[in-house]
Amino acid sequence: MIAINIATGDPMRRRFCGCAWNPFMGMDILIPAVLVALLQQPGYGYTLLERVKALGVETPGCHLSVLYRMLRMMEMEGLVASFWDTEGPGPARRVYAITELGRAFLRDWSQKARKNLKMVERLMQIIEEGGD
Repeated sequence: MIAINIATGDPMRRRFCGCAWNPFMGMDILIPAVLVALLQQPGYGYTLLERVKALGVETPGCHLSVLYRMLRMMEMEGLVASFWDTEGPGPARRVYAITELGRAFLRDWSQKARKNLKMVERLMQIIEEGGD
């Protein structure tokens, strides 16, 4: 769907409308951030969200229900495993831990991110130099 940029009158794709769009804070960064948090120790949804925030990853709009859905998908893909923690007060909680496949995913993601970082730095340099 095409929308119009109010400031310039130019057509633009809807996903780029508004100032909230941030290409570095979507699921592409949330999945590795959760896996990094799980490298530290297993955890359940709320603690994982807090650890991800502590890593400096912004999580606006990431409701716990979204995180739990993502964790279930990650479990189906074999990146994490879960178990029920029935100890302690309150109801049982599903605790997630990173698997060997999850660790391999992080290694691969890290290599690809390093390549992409070089490309982004080059683009930023060109932008900051005014396109020259």
